[in-house]
Amino acid sequence: MSFKMSSARSISIIALMSALVCVATLVFQVYIPETHGYFNVGEVAVYTSALIFGPIVGGLAGGIGSALADILSGYGYYAPGTFVIKGLEGFIVGFLSIAFKRFHSRSWWRVLSFSAIIAASAAIYFVGSTFYGGVMELSIGLPPYIEYTTVSVDIPSTVWVIPSILMVIFLVYLELKVEKTSAYCIISTLIGGMEMVLGYFLYEFYIMSFGWAALAEVPFNICQMLVGTIVSAFIVHGVSKAIGYQLEGSRHEV
Repeated sequence: MSFKMSSARSISIIALMSALVCVATLVFQVYIPETHGYFNVGEVAVYTSALIFGPIVGGLAGGIGSALADILSGYGYYAPGTFVIKGLEGFIVGFLSIAFKRFHSRSWWRVLSFSAIIAASAAIYFVGSTFYGGVMELSIGLPPYIEYTTVSVDIPSTVWVIPSILMVIFLVYLELKVEKTSAYCIISTLIGGMEMVLGYFLYEFYIMSFGWAALAEVPFNICQMLVGTIVSAFIVHGVSKAIGYQLEGSRHEV
């Protein structure tokens, strides 16, 4: 089942999801001095928008909301690149999640899904323990309404075993509970996320002229992608249950 929305409703949904992407990007940030950029959790909202409403809403909300967050948080020099990179990311996730519905082989989806779960769990442990251990400066706020509060936190590298294990448990539960829904969500977001990682590297390397220093942000963006994958899978599963349909059989489209 699919629902065609009026122009007014489409614009309203795009505006709402853009606002959610913007807020999710603003509310929690980790500054990255090498590239003058920041880690955030905006991918959660970008992926959720794309998985629920499809590529058009996902693309526009991802581009508009993320670029606006860059401007509001003082990173306006990233806004042009962000608009394109996050817009493509949202579009890719939405497009692939629809395309993957056409594959009906349960065994193929099971193998693909469990492989993705293991790879993503290993990646989040490696990236987290390697690049997110030690003393980190975390900023929490919502400019321009709430100024950022910055705190220093000492994070043991071994603590990343916990989210890795929890990720496996949760995603395996989703896979067993809702069959291929979690599989196409995971695969779609990981592919879209890799476009984001590559896009920012190229933008920082060539446009912002950081050269190979742009590599410093790659692990942060990978972790950003993984966090977005985990949380959006949880949200999409919850939404699909709340409104009474499985996303592989239904979709809101603009």
